[in-house]
Amino acid sequence: RSSDLDGLPIVGTGVDYTKIDPIGHKELLAYINHFVTHTVRFLNKFSCVCEQKLIALSGRIQQLEITMNLLEAKLSSIPGLESVTAAEYVPPDSVAKAGESTSVPSSAPAPPAPPPAPGAPPPPPSGAAAAAAA
Repeated sequence: RSSDLDGLPIVGTGVDYTKIDPIGHKELLAYINHFVTHTVRFLNKFSCVCEQKLIALSGRIQQLEITMNLLEAKLSSIPGLESVTAAEYVPPDSVAKAGESTSVPSSAPAPPAPPPAPGAPPPPPSGAAAAAAA
């Protein structure tokens, strides 16, 4: 009989399986129980890891939703942005190809000037206000 140290038949090309005794029922059940036990342990650990990652991802999505709501509220408080749409936006990091212009379409309003620093003199009038004053 060709067997390894555990008494299991050695698998190979020269083995005549009709002359090898079958594995006993108790031994076969022990192998199956061992396999099922280890497989269930693995699946339980895998399930826990997946659940933890989904919980962490859900928390990150909630943080992003809160941040986006705050940003939308801040943007809606700026006067003059009601007519601007996402299609008119040109990202600042876009690189112009040879011969192309990256200017913002003329229908978009000019961004408002930043507020003066505290204690600084007011900025000089510009555009229509300067022409009306003259």
